[in-house]
Amino acid sequence: MAISVPSLFKERKYPFLFALSILLISFAILLLSNSFSPFPSLPISSDLHVSTSHDQSPSPLRSQSQTDTARSPPELQSGNDDAVPDVVDLNVSLDVQWRNCKLGAASVDYIPCLDNWKAIKELKSRTHMEHRERHCPSPSPRCLVPLPSGYKVPVQWPKSRDMVWYDNVPHPKLVEYKKEQNWVRKSGDYFVFPGGGTQFKNGVNSYIDYIQKTLPAIKWGKNIRVILDVGCGVASFGGYLLDQNVITMSFAPKDEHEAQIQFALERGIPATLSVIGTQKLTFPDNAYDLIHCARCRVHWDGDGGKPLLELNRILRPGGYFIWWPTPWPQRLTSKPPSLPSEPDAEDIFNEDTKHWAALVSDVYLDGLGISWASIRNVMDMNAGYGGFAAALIELPLWVMNVVPINAQDTLPIIFDRGLIGVYHDWCESVNTYPRTYDLLHSSFLFKNHQERCDIIDVVVEMDRILRPGGYLLLQDTMETIKKLNPVLRSLHWSTSLYQGQFLVAKKGFWRPGDDLDDKKHE
Repeated sequence: MAISVPSLFKERKYPFLFALSILLISFAILLLSNSFSPFPSLPISSDLHVSTSHDQSPSPLRSQSQTDTARSPPELQSGNDDAVPDVVDLNVSLDVQWRNCKLGAASVDYIPCLDNWKAIKELKSRTHMEHRERHCPSPSPRCLVPLPSGYKVPVQWPKSRDMVWYDNVPHPKLVEYKKEQNWVRKSGDYFVFPGGGTQFKNGVNSYIDYIQKTLPAIKWGKNIRVILDVGCGVASFGGYLLDQNVITMSFAPKDEHEAQIQFALERGIPATLSVIGTQKLTFPDNAYDLIHCARCRVHWDGDGGKPLLELNRILRPGGYFIWWPTPWPQRLTSKPPSLPSEPDAEDIFNEDTKHWAALVSDVYLDGLGISWASIRNVMDMNAGYGGFAAALIELPLWVMNVVPINAQDTLPIIFDRGLIGVYHDWCESVNTYPRTYDLLHSSFLFKNHQERCDIIDVVVEMDRILRPGGYLLLQDTMETIKKLNPVLRSLHWSTSLYQGQFLVAKKGFWRPGDDLDDKKHE
């Protein structure tokens, strides 16, 4: 039996069909009205105050082209003609009082989590580069980093690989510090990168070719695609590998060399600030095809080998680790990896090297009456950084560098320089046979030993290991020299004083009992 719509409402049958039909009719009306609306739906935010100064109901009689012209900024009109901007006023204001970071000259390069000097000063140790790791301030600073004076739009790639604006990265110290290694030069308004480096004196391309020739299994851009360059300098290695379809993540600590990572990024080369210290690197496991370290000054075997374990974590199975130590003889005078991380440590080391070079050449070799031609085996009793041995490197002799156990531990630095040495307590005997050294050198050794043992005990050991005809060359205070000289004379050593601080003593063949023998022969 047919049922009309009016009767359906009247009799209220089929309630489900009735409700469904009402819902469909309402949805159709809503959809039809939205399709004719001139405004897209907009999110509502109580945090944004949108200006209402413009007419929010544009006339429907205005043509589409006129509307687009009125609403689009000039730079967008040259793009896709089909792109229609959203109809929304973007004159949004937020009441924030911004200010520049006020850290003096360092403000332009401020990195909050790496420049948290308050946290760094409170560190209990810097042995494992803790001061180069992240120490984020809380709360996070909301100041704005100012621009360097004269900042310009950066040079575009690929030109930027070879030159950048000086004013954008105004750090000239690296030019002077690395001038002999051809890292970077200043040329007019630019920094120029010749493609040199600490390891690749003949240019980075020659170095890249050399690696592949040495190990043909390395095929740049094929089985080697993703590289980590540890201690990257200005990242020329990674920059030139881009030509081989290889992408390199270059990283180094902040300020290890002045703004080296900033130079790399300004050049358009991938780089980041990081350090192999106590924290895991921010890379996943098995990430890199090759890890490269050319004189990167990382103690891979330090702290029980933890740096090597971290390297193993991020290197893919079958990946390569290329490790270039400082070549000889450059390592003799270059900054040792074991040098303490204090700000003035490198300056102290360099001054020490210069001091010994001048003292040996100006005083020791010609001014003290020592016959150096007769000397082969030398022991430096208080070696410090090994500067005395380094200054004698051109002579046909060798030096055993001794670091006293109660002195600063500089023996790792001595080995970093390509020299040798041992720890020793001068209140005890040395592990060597009698009469094994031609010259003993001492520089202010005794001032730290007189409270631990008698000066005579040290002299007895010196007499034991020095050959007859051998020399003691000692620099010390006059107080120490006056105490030491009578003891040496009692051993029948000849002694001479120079410049009020250098005592030269020569051991003879005398032994106890010789006086009695002489009297018997009289």
